[in-house]
Amino acid sequence: LLHHYGSEEQKKKYLKNLANGMIPCFGLTSPVSGSDAAGSMIDKGEVFKNNKGEIKIKVTCNKRYITLAPVAELIGVAFKLVDENNYLNLDNDDDNITLALIERDTPGLEIGKRHDPLGVGFQNGPFRGTFEIDIDQVIGGENGLGKGWKMLMECLAAGRGVCLPAG
Repeated sequence: LLHHYGSEEQKKKYLKNLANGMIPCFGLTSPVSGSDAAGSMIDKGEVFKNNKGEIKIKVTCNKRYITLAPVAELIGVAFKLVDENNYLNLDNDDDNITLALIERDTPGLEIGKRHDPLGVGFQNGPFRGTFEIDIDQVIGGENGLGKGWKMLMECLAAGRGVCLPAG
């Protein structure tokens, strides 16, 4: 996602660190998600202006069974973007699923304990919280607003196109 859709600033900030061992995770599913992760998404990002007049997004999320969440340093999060005041001129005919990058120490983010339902040593767990992000934390910056589902499906198709035949 970051390599293909990230802004140049995001790539400069994160790709080298990721290549050198920074641990990422990506949160799509919530406790109520089934096979329709987009349709059942309860996670929301509300566009607002702060007291300085800057446009921000207040994200409220609850993610579960996220691979590497208990140890991740960089967290991708998917949410439905709501812009009731139309600050961003979004196409409101869409679900406006948006993807953003946050760091582990983001105020308001809570990383839960590891899930271990099968007794295996794999790091899988939840994260939740309410926190504010800047538009430049959206994958692709302003160009990525509301385009998260397309990004996810294109990456999934590309990954399956390589992994399935290789298997």
